Amino acid sequence: MTGSPPYWVRIWQPLAPLDRWFATLRGVTLVAGMVWWAINLVDHPEDPGAHRQILLLMGAFAGYSALLYVISGRWPGHIRRLYRAAMVLDLVFIFLLVRTTGGMASNFFLAFYLLIALHAFYFGLATGVLVAVSASLLYLFADSWPPPIHVTVHLSDLGLRIGFFLLVGLSMGGLAERERRERQVVEQLNRELRERHQRLREAQEQLIRSDRLATVGELAAGLAHDLRNPLAGISGALHVLTDQLPPDDARRALLAEVQAQISRMNKTLSDLLRHARPPALQSLPLNVNEIVEESLWLLPMGSGKEKEIEIVKQLDPNLPTLLLDPTLLHQALLNILVNARQAMPNGGRLTVNTRLGNGAFGKQEVKVVIGDTGPGIPREDLSRIFQPFFTTKAQGTGLGLAIAARIVEQHNGQIVVESEVGKGTTFRLTFPVPTEGAADNRTGAVTHAPRRRARSSVRTHGKESG
Repeated sequence: MTGSPPYWVRIWQPLAPLDRWFATLRGVTLVAGMVWWAINLVDHPEDPGAHRQILLLMGAFAGYSALLYVISGRWPGHIRRLYRAAMVLDLVFIFLLVRTTGGMASNFFLAFYLLIALHAFYFGLATGVLVAVSASLLYLFADSWPPPIHVTVHLSDLGLRIGFFLLVGLSMGGLAERERRERQVVEQLNRELRERHQRLREAQEQLIRSDRLATVGELAAGLAHDLRNPLAGISGALHVLTDQLPPDDARRALLAEVQAQISRMNKTLSDLLRHARPPALQSLPLNVNEIVEESLWLLPMGSGKEKEIEIVKQLDPNLPTLLLDPTLLHQALLNILVNARQAMPNGGRLTVNTRLGNGAFGKQEVKVVIGDTGPGIPREDLSRIFQPFFTTKAQGTGLGLAIAARIVEQHNGQIVVESEVGKGTTFRLTFPVPTEGAADNRTGAVTHAPRRRARSSVRTHGKESG
């Protein structure tokens, strides 16, 4: 069993490369300062008081520098705030160092240049100018006031030094701003490349899926030809046999069960044909809210053994008109809604939201979000739920969600699923808004008149809110 790494390693590892460089530079500065102090102590042993003051300053610099990275390691994510606090302490440290080592005659004023350049590069133009102005004001008080210009430094030299403070802050800050803008452009390009790469992957997966569906289509055509006609004949023969039996004959129940299984087989074949060979779109200018409402009205609520569910609707009344096939889209929505209802036999909440949003590259999309509070889908099954014949239900065919996904793709839309075991599942459908001229984007007129059933026939075990 390996032990935990040393504390300094745990502090060092989270730092970004630029922050590590700053930390290294602080260490080099401290070492160089101590070397200078040792040499100066040998060359000028007659002034022990000044040497003690410089040693105290170096110790203070080492102390708050170490504390800076200890705090950063203990509470990561605040390094920029810590650097701003350290910037003030660094200004005071250099000011006291210059004042202790000779005032304006001291060569340590050069440390102001390094401090200005580093913070201008790290924080940008505004901070660089602020540090330069602060250094200039501090430097004016680094000696007695008024400064003994006639003795230690000429007025022109003082102006030149302060002018260079400002010049370094402006130039390094300008370069930092330019580098930041270029980095933002590169990051934006990287994001766009990732989005395009994701779209290419999705297109590749769709091509692979289409190739598989072509094979399934051939199989479906053969099954329809070889099975549906015999099934129709068997069904007709069963009807004849049933009519010949007395009403109280127990064999009628057996024949009815066989008839039900034949109907189930026929439905499976019809779903297979519908998925493998989808009908051509009959696009009409529609408001998706109307199709959502119709699908909710026609949603079967299950048997009397199932508990009621709460239906929550949040439909955006200002959705643009889309070019949709009402029959196919109704089928896709109903398949998803039925799947959500069946996931909540013990009751729960079914939410249906519609809204207008921005998709990739800023294009407008209408989003339909359907969520349930069922048991959720295991992570290992999420990538398979749109595959034909994949089902976890005893009586399921595994074609309902596959058909829904195919219909959404026919409308140039996208369907994604998010699920967490124990919390529920959410389906997100997005449909592109057509360009001007293809449909009236802001009108609420709908050419499709939805078919309604009596409310009591579909809301026996459910309630609606929203």
